Amino acid sequence: MKKRHLLLILPFVGLNSVVIIAALFKSLAVSLGYYPIIGLNEVTLSYYREVLHDHYFVQSLLYSLYLGLLATVGALVLGLLMALILERVAGRHRFLARLFAVPITIPHIIVALMIMQLLSQSGLISRLAIHLHLITSIDDFPLLVNDRWGIAIIVVFLYKEIPYVAVTMLAILRQLRGSYTTAARNLGASRWQAFWHVTLPLIQPTLCTLFIILFCFTFANFEVPYILGNPSNETIALTIYNQFLQPDLQSRPAAFALNTILSLFCLAVTLLALLLSRLLPGGKDRYVK
Repeated sequence: MKKRHLLLILPFVGLNSVVIIAALFKSLAVSLGYYPIIGLNEVTLSYYREVLHDHYFVQSLLYSLYLGLLATVGALVLGLLMALILERVAGRHRFLARLFAVPITIPHIIVALMIMQLLSQSGLISRLAIHLHLITSIDDFPLLVNDRWGIAIIVVFLYKEIPYVAVTMLAILRQLRGSYTTAARNLGASRWQAFWHVTLPLIQPTLCTLFIILFCFTFANFEVPYILGNPSNETIALTIYNQFLQPDLQSRPAAFALNTILSLFCLAVTLLALLLSRLLPGGKDRYVK
């Protein structure tokens, strides 16, 4: 029966694999300077050197890293906290857990537009503050959208990813309830000791997986920084986009080099996270068959 299921999904997997591999091969070839359509036929690493020595690229990389780490770590910590709270009250208030999962179904671009209408200087909160005589004009309202710190961008990511982490962890915490945690409490462990020494090592591999998913997404996200970001402080995804918009096709290999570096950076972070996960308590058990 399992072999039959594998045969059924084989065409889907095969088609997607061909598309992905072909796209990666094309991106790598162009980034190395092989772009015959515009007369580039010599393989070179000069575009990678040009990108890596570009101060603007380093700035966009660090800004993307800042947004990705802050949003991911914040979502993991707050999402796990909400999962622990929901795990205690979900038995009496099941509707609360379902309601908390609603933001997962809303696209990021819709949330970004919502946050723009709420937090911008001409948004609903600003106008409400004027109506309540807390401020005298919209210029007195703090700049939260299109600011250099990406506050609105982080708010969007947290709004979307905290429920995702909470719902994912809630399913695991429900499985642990009544087994290892209860045994630890019966043996005299406090609630904190049971969480730190029993629950956390057991959920650590899942937290690592969530970290990889969320970081790679937020680090390489395009639409949210495009709508809410500051033009003078771009993410690496926006830098790649602007590079592709250049009318001179000679700049296209540099854009592909940026794209390849972005992919390699996400791959490096993934491998590092998996390595750290294996070294942390609860990690080695993942690899024991």
